[in-house]
Amino acid sequence: MKVLVADDDAGSLLVAKAAVEKSGHECIIASDGDMAWQLYQDHHPEVVVTDLMMPGLNGFDLCRAIRAAESGSYAYVVLLTSHGAREDVLEGMRAGADDYVTKPLDPFILHTRLLAARRVTTLHGALAEALTETRGSNERLAEFTGRVSHDLRNPLTSILGYVELGSMEAETDPDSASQYLEIVGHSARRMLSMVEELLTFASIGGSFVRSRLSLADLVKDVSDDLSLGLREAGALVECQDFDFDADESQMRVALQNLIQNAVAYRRAGVPPVIQIQGQSSGADVVIQVADNGKGIGAGDRRRVVEPLVRLHREGDPPGSGLGLATCARITAAHGGHLEISPSPSGGTTVSLHLGVAVPGS
Repeated sequence: MKVLVADDDAGSLLVAKAAVEKSGHECIIASDGDMAWQLYQDHHPEVVVTDLMMPGLNGFDLCRAIRAAESGSYAYVVLLTSHGAREDVLEGMRAGADDYVTKPLDPFILHTRLLAARRVTTLHGALAEALTETRGSNERLAEFTGRVSHDLRNPLTSILGYVELGSMEAETDPDSASQYLEIVGHSARRMLSMVEELLTFASIGGSFVRSRLSLADLVKDVSDDLSLGLREAGALVECQDFDFDADESQMRVALQNLIQNAVAYRRAGVPPVIQIQGQSSGADVVIQVADNGKGIGAGDRRRVVEPLVRLHREGDPPGSGLGLATCARITAAHGGHLEISPSPSGGTTVSLHLGVAVPGS
C-alpha cells in the first residue's frame, strides 16, 4: 500500500516512516498539513497517518478535506494523538478518521493498524467495483427493456390496427377482412417468436450440466431440425467431428442460431457453405462456425452481440437481434467468451470459447 505520514515532529516522522516501510509499504512523508494535503492529491495513498496539531491544515481539517474529495477510492485515516487525548480522538472520528494510535508511536501498534487498513480498503475497493457493475447492469437492463418494448410495440400496433379495420369491414368486405386476419396472424406469430427467443436468452446460465458431446452428432441433429430452410437455401453444412465437454441443450441453441444466421445473411445468389469445427487451444475449447455470407464489418462486431441490435443492411431479412447475444451469453455461462472474425471466404467466423470447467466448480 501507499501510506502518507504527516507530522511536524521530525523524530516522530522518522519513526513512523521506518515502521511503515518495515511493514512492507511505500511511505510518503509530509512535515505540515498543507504539504500533506498536496501529497494526498498527487499520490492518492490508500492510508493516511496524520498528527492532529500541525502548521497549515491541522489533522481534523485534513480528515475533512480527504473525505470531501473522495470519489471512488477510499483512504483509511489513522490519527496520531497524545496519550489520554480522548476528546481529540472523538473529534477526529467525527471528522472522518478510521482509527488512532497514541504517541510515542509503537511500531507494532502501527503495524496492526496497517493490517486493518489493508482489509478495509480492499473490501471498499471490491464494494466500489460491485457498485459500478450494478450500475452498469441497471443501465444495460434499462436499455434492453426499451428495445424489447419497442420491438413488441410494432407488431402489437399492427395487430390492433388490423383488428379494428377487420371489425369495420367484416360485413361490407369479407375478403379484405380475411386478409386483415392473415396479417394479424403473421404479427402475432412474430410476437410469439420474439417472446420465445427472449425466454431462451433469459434462461441461459440457469441449469447447467456439462457432459461429453460429439460435435458431429450435435450438428447433424440441429441440421435435421433446420432441414427445410437449409434445402430451400441450397445450404451445405460441413462438420469435422470433435469431442468436448459442454452443456448439451445450450450448445444446441448456439449451433442452431449460428446456422440460421449463416442461411439468413447469405450473399445473393450464393448458396451458403457452413463449416463447423472444434479445437483445443491451450486450456480452452473453441467451437468455430464459419460461413461464406455477407460478413460483419469490424466496427459492428461488438454491437451485434448486444441484445436486440440489428445492422439493418440492405437485403437483410427481419430478425430478433437475439441470436448472437444468446450465443455470447452461452459462452459466458461456460466461463468463456465469443469472438467474431472474417472467414477465409469473406463471410463470418464465430468462435465459441467454452473454457474447461463449469464456473464456480
